[in-house]
Amino acid sequence: MGEAHFKEKGADSFFGSYLYERIVPQDHFLVKLKVLVPWYKFTKKLLRYYRGEGQVGQRPYDPTVVLKMLLLSYLYNISERQAEELANQNLPAKFFLGLAVDEAAPDHTTLTVFKNRLLEKGGARAYEMLLGDILRVARDKGIKLGSLQVLDSVHTVANVNTAKSLP
Repeated sequence: MGEAHFKEKGADSFFGSYLYERIVPQDHFLVKLKVLVPWYKFTKKLLRYYRGEGQVGQRPYDPTVVLKMLLLSYLYNISERQAEELANQNLPAKFFLGLAVDEAAPDHTTLTVFKNRLLEKGGARAYEMLLGDILRVARDKGIKLGSLQVLDSVHTVANVNTAKSLP
């Protein structure tokens, strides 16, 4: 068979890398993760989970893009649908994926199908080991990993009678 072919990311984007250079901090965790982890090594490993191994049919996403989105889901403890939203609305996440600013991320269905293939063929342990390997490489490259804490709060103006005594 021939060589695998993938969808081109960021091709012909009006914005180029200008917005990323201006807005995304170079010391951001996801920027470091994109630059320091050798993602190309995962492409070959993951191609076997694609039907036709990326050589037949429509051009699929590079499996490392899908893996990176699953990693976002894993790191931030969010669903595949939320990972799609994060990738479409967050510039550091979009940069991490290698997408153009105006380019849509793979949809949540693509993530779910790919994750299910990984789980079916390798099992949950193999899936977690794959993500763990990425984090281990990141740690070895000097990327500091910590616990993630998310706070959610909504501030509302309330008409409260502060003069009234409580029982």
